[in-house]
Amino acid sequence: MEDNIKNNTSDNLEGASEEPEILSTPDGLPDRTAEPSPTEAKEPPPFQRFIRKALTWLAVVAVAFGAGFATFYFTLFQDKVEQLEQVEISLTEAEQTAANLEDQLEKITAERDDLANAQDYRTLLSIMVDIYAARSALTDENTSAAKSAISDTEDTLDEMIDVIRDFDTNLAETLPQRLRLIRANIDGNIENAIADCDLMIKDLRDIEKSLYQ
Repeated sequence: MEDNIKNNTSDNLEGASEEPEILSTPDGLPDRTAEPSPTEAKEPPPFQRFIRKALTWLAVVAVAFGAGFATFYFTLFQDKVEQLEQVEISLTEAEQTAANLEDQLEKITAERDDLANAQDYRTLLSIMVDIYAARSALTDENTSAAKSAISDTEDTLDEMIDVIRDFDTNLAETLPQRLRLIRANIDGNIENAIADCDLMIKDLRDIEKSLYQ
């Protein structure tokens, strides 16, 4: 029985020590293609390689196009910014020029108004001088001198009538009437003529105080 156990043990060891059978090709070399190693690198198919190359070139083209577009846009945008800045500068200069012209216009207008006022004031004083001279002549009963003093007063009053109308419409109507009464009463009623001179002088003095003093 011990001999049978030894024989079985020996047979098992011999079976375990036997190497696995390696398949060979007809030329006697081992068949390596029968079972490829899992770690062996697989080359991609041609279509996949084409796709990879195409994607690579598309990426390069896209980057180049993007860079070119960015450069073009930046250049165009910078030109527009410079143009806008130039327009703003020109607009500021134009506004400053307009402001200066407005100031000059205001000064000229003020000077013109002052000149016009001075001319109107001179006209008013001329009328007053005529009436004072006529009154003085009437006081001396010198009717011819009185007539001569107011010979041109009606025309002078016409030059001033618009200013008087703006100041007082009633005076613009009564002053010419008063002058005609003075002229009419020089030969007929000197006292009434003197009284009319006093009333007209009073009205002219009121205009002077309101407009020129």
